[in-house]
Amino acid sequence: MQTTLLAPIALFVLSTSALAQEVTFTGKVEDVSGTTNQFVLGCTDTQLTSAFFNLNLFVGEQVQITGQWNGSAANPSVAVDAISVVPEVFEIGGGTKIGKTSTLGFTAAPGSGALGFISLNTSFTPFGAEGVIFIDQSQIVLSASGTVGGAGVLQIPFQIPNSPALVGLDIYGQGAVVAGGLVSLTNPDCKTIDN
Repeated sequence: MQTTLLAPIALFVLSTSALAQEVTFTGKVEDVSGTTNQFVLGCTDTQLTSAFFNLNLFVGEQVQITGQWNGSAANPSVAVDAISVVPEVFEIGGGTKIGKTSTLGFTAAPGSGALGFISLNTSFTPFGAEGVIFIDQSQIVLSASGTVGGAGVLQIPFQIPNSPALVGLDIYGQGAVVAGGLVSLTNPDCKTIDN
């Protein structure tokens, strides 16, 4: 298991992108507070729309989505063509308090390789069949890797600095799972650092 703070990331998964209009990814559907029938992918700025599905039925669910991306990284929107409920693969866990230990958690097939990242901002970068990178690669502050154990779970601990200046800071995470030579990007997750 390896954890690196504030290090440049030389990971092929996050270094290039494919420019495709059709995208497939996983994440949690959330409704936009104070609106009717407006949706986003949790922990991102990605708007979700659909002419085929009532997205209200999927609010709060982890889903896999295939849809048409509007081509904007600054204001991404995806028109959902297919949606199905799937298990969560990645989470930032263990609480996110200054001076405490948190974790990058993965649930995947035993023996899979797992790579996790924390960034200070969101983004939208299609990466072909592997998914979409939802974290800003230029603002990655932590990377960690490990191998999923026999129970299908990997918890990689990381320390949050004991600095009051961090209270209220939003952090954004995402990972990649490598199994059988295939790479798949995980759902995004996010937390706000507390004291």
